[in-house]
Amino acid sequence: MIVRNFMRKEVITVDFNTPIMAALEIMKQNKIKRLPVTKNAKFVGLITRAMIRDASPSEATSLSIYEINYLISKMIVGKLMVKKPVTISPDLPVEEAIRLGKKHGIGGFPVIENGELVGIITESDIIGVVSNALGLGEKDSKRITIDATGKRFGYLKDLVEVLDSNNIPILSLMSVPKSKKGDWSLILRLKTRHAAAAKKELAKKGFKIT
Repeated sequence: MIVRNFMRKEVITVDFNTPIMAALEIMKQNKIKRLPVTKNAKFVGLITRAMIRDASPSEATSLSIYEINYLISKMIVGKLMVKKPVTISPDLPVEEAIRLGKKHGIGGFPVIENGELVGIITESDIIGVVSNALGLGEKDSKRITIDATGKRFGYLKDLVEVLDSNNIPILSLMSVPKSKKGDWSLILRLKTRHAAAAKKELAKKGFKIT
């Protein structure tokens, strides 16, 4: 899974000289939290709702509401934007984008290819990717969780054989750490309405269904 396949290619942008309140209105109307900034049709930065909020004077200011509104109305996007935001390549694996988001504490990335803005991917897009990968949008699916701690090499072969014998496709298979001691759980989402028979066979083969 790479960013190119899941990014939004039709990107709403804002010009460097746009007043910040106009940029905020664009974000509100389109229900988005960030806007790539362009100057002479080139990507030059990023503006977010949080930046505009943080730029507003605090309640402790001595300015009147009229003075505050006047100052804000004169501010432009180019003076407030992040000039060198974290960007990613469209060929970056989605899981690497997730890691970068966690590392930098950000929820979206402009996608740059050959120096040009070609898309944007946000936390909501990534959640959609993960949901699809886990088969969460599938109807008639069942979830089975297995305690995989200390399992011998090759146990997945036994698992797949049981599911194959019951004609049950695997939508997703994920191993999740239960603790720092090396304990693991195996989470399966299966394309079936009825998993009871497979569950019994798995238990007979020594799988601990939790």
